[in-house]
Amino acid sequence: MKLIDIAILTNIKGLGSVNMTKILNYCKSQGINSIYELQNIDFSKIVNTKLASTINNYLDVDIDYLYNNMQILIDSYLQNGIYCISINDEQYPEILKESTNPPIILYCRGNMKLLSSKCIAVIGTRENTTMGEKITSKTVDFLVQNGFTIVSGLAKGTDTIAHKVTLNNKGKTIAVVPLIDSIYPVENSILADEILLNDGLLVSEEKPNTKFFSAQLVKRDRIQSGLSKAVFVIETSLDGGSMHATNDALKLGRLVFTPDIYQLDNKYQSLKQVEGIKSLLKSNRSISYTSKNYDEIISKLKLLPNKTTLW
Repeated sequence: MKLIDIAILTNIKGLGSVNMTKILNYCKSQGINSIYELQNIDFSKIVNTKLASTINNYLDVDIDYLYNNMQILIDSYLQNGIYCISINDEQYPEILKESTNPPIILYCRGNMKLLSSKCIAVIGTRENTTMGEKITSKTVDFLVQNGFTIVSGLAKGTDTIAHKVTLNNKGKTIAVVPLIDSIYPVENSILADEILLNDGLLVSEEKPNTKFFSAQLVKRDRIQSGLSKAVFVIETSLDGGSMHATNDALKLGRLVFTPDIYQLDNKYQSLKQVEGIKSLLKSNRSISYTSKNYDEIISKLKLLPNKTTLW
């Protein structure tokens, strides 16, 4: 099915990405390529009865009317520099399809070629320490010099540092944001503009004019790890938002790197901002690193499976 068909379906109340995926898989198996062909489908064989009834009622109208309205909407997005990519489009990154509950449609502003570049996520707490800032800067500088696109979430703290250091080093960066047309936090609106001016990319799964709610921040985290072949977690508490992206990365078999905090002083090791890092290291869920083993990191990245190679 094409973007416009899929976009029409995403307007159905209660139809989330999980059930959308079920419907798209059904359409693929049955050779269904247009929403016009869905009017006579028994959706109760695909989703629960209540949702099936909602879908059938939604499609029991003039499909031409739905098509025309959606085309007008998509055109209005384009006029505002927002591009839509469905999971069926060639531009949709293959690596993201492997992720947990991949977004059905991506809303993008900027250089969409970066979606198929060598992406590495650099994430961490909003309440970074001075040491955390230093580690983030060195890590990002190293990754940019080795040709990686830096993925982060445009949040305060570590994310902001990661994006800014990338730009200062003339690297490329992707900001995965809650909303594509309303930057959160507001104080990073200027940084978002700088990312776009420097051939970067903003990405969201929420359609324009969507109201902000905090759960979007957690949803956003899985896209950061989904786009990236490896995740560098600089600082995080045990219950920090960065742990969502980290856990998703681990489920996907992505490499997770954390600073070797045991090489630093005891006072730093006792901070809340590194409790999550200690947990990851003690459970052997992450690979520790310092600036002394950067060559080892590159070697590990080169050894990633050929199916999703970075090189």
